[in-house]
Amino acid sequence: MNELRKNFILLVLYLLMIFSIGEVFDDFELIFQFPSHFYFLIVAVVALNLFVPRLSWMSVTTLLAFWAMVFAAIAYSYVRVNGMQYIQILAIEFILIEVAVWMSYQLNQHLRTAESLLDSLATATYNNRTLDLRQATERIEIEMTRSRRHHRPLSVILIKPEQISSNKDQQAYQLMREDLLRHFAAARIGQIMTNELRQTDLILRAPEGHFIVLCAETNRENSTILAQRIEQIIRQTVGASVEWSVASFPDEALTFEELLNRAEANLAKHAATHPIPVPEFQQAERN
Repeated sequence: MNELRKNFILLVLYLLMIFSIGEVFDDFELIFQFPSHFYFLIVAVVALNLFVPRLSWMSVTTLLAFWAMVFAAIAYSYVRVNGMQYIQILAIEFILIEVAVWMSYQLNQHLRTAESLLDSLATATYNNRTLDLRQATERIEIEMTRSRRHHRPLSVILIKPEQISSNKDQQAYQLMREDLLRHFAAARIGQIMTNELRQTDLILRAPEGHFIVLCAETNRENSTILAQRIEQIIRQTVGASVEWSVASFPDEALTFEELLNRAEANLAKHAATHPIPVPEFQQAERN
């Protein structure tokens, strides 16, 4: 945690330095008077590196190369409009942006380490057999291939925990940090599904936090019944509102990606017509 705190403070100080460098070096206004696109880009670098999953999982080399290409495209357009006299400023901008990329990468690595520790602690408390979606590609392909070869049904259940709504536990939840609660609630939900589902059902956890259950030899009707039972148990045990949807092979899609997309579309359609009510204690907090 000390390293995480240190990296966060260093990144904040670095950004403050960037935004005040023009004022500090008044005598070098020609060099350090950066155009507005530079400030926008450096904020975008930090924000996207930290909050976009696809970028946060890149290696530092790939990340540096990616942002170098983005900067090169912007710099080329800028030089075409303003002329070659700004090459020196662009070179300094490039160095500062690449440093921001590296610092945000380091902070993100420490955040991921902290996330992993919380996941490990939560999993140790609520033992379950949930797999990371990114590490289950082979298992998914095996199940899809088996269903195609033997012409058997297969369903995907998408489950999204929404919010804690148990009044009896609201004071305890309010005292806990949001991230800690999220990790322990996810582990508890994983444990519930481990207990309720068959050993042949594949329980997956996506980076966004929702669960995906791959149910072999299961049609849409049976998957719907299963999802309803899981929702009821989660609501009673954890006190969490849950959204879910189902997509089935081969009626609705032929690949796992298509099944997942169809389940997402079904979920979005259901959420638009059936919004989850806000618990009374949360409404009171807002007021």
